[in-house]
Amino acid sequence: MRDADGFGGPEAVRDGLEECSGDTGELRHHRWLPFLGLITAACLLVAGSLTWLFWDDLMYPLGDPRACAGSDAALPRDIVAGGVNLPSDASEVRYYTHEGQAVVSFVSSQVPDYLLRANLIPDVAPPVLDRNHGDAYGLGADDRDLPEGLCGEGLRGPAWSFSGPGSGSVLVERSPSAGYELRTRPRVQVFFPWATVNG
Repeated sequence: MRDADGFGGPEAVRDGLEECSGDTGELRHHRWLPFLGLITAACLLVAGSLTWLFWDDLMYPLGDPRACAGSDAALPRDIVAGGVNLPSDASEVRYYTHEGQAVVSFVSSQVPDYLLRANLIPDVAPPVLDRNHGDAYGLGADDRDLPEGLCGEGLRGPAWSFSGPGSGSVLVERSPSAGYELRTRPRVQVFFPWATVNG
C-alpha cells in the first residue's frame, strides 16, 4: 500500500530493510568463509610442522629413544663408557643418567670382545668367566634385575659381575646350564660415572 507521496507505508519500509539486511548478512558470511578456511589450514600446517620438528623431544626423554624417563643428561650417539665403545652389534640399548652416574643396558653377541677391550678379561683366558676376573652375582636362574630408573628388559640370572671401566661395574648374563659360559647374545648392564662417558 502506497501513501500519498507514492511510497509504501511503514510495513513496506520495514520489509525492505529486512530484505536488505538479510542479503548483506549472508553476503558477509560468504565472504569470510574462504579466509576462515585459509586461517584453519595455516594453523594446521604450523602445528604439524612443529610436531614433526620436535617429535623426538615430545615422545622421548632428552629427544633420545634410548633414554629412560627421568634421565637428566643425554649420552652421545656412540656411547663410550670408561673409554670403551659398545659393541657394534649392540641392540636394545637403554640408558639412565642421574646425578653424574649412568647405567647402560644392551644385548650383543660380541660381549667377549667388549670385556676384552674393557680390560676385564685377558685375551687368552678360556673360559670367559672365571673367579680371577669376576664373581657370581646374587641373582637366581631366570630372576630379573632392573636397576632403579633403567627401562627396558631386566638382566636375567644367573649373572656375572666385573669391576668395570672407570671405577664402575659390569653385569653379564651367564648360561643357566654351564656355570662359566655366557648366554647366547647375553644382556649386559654397565654402571659408570658420567665423567667417563666421553672417554
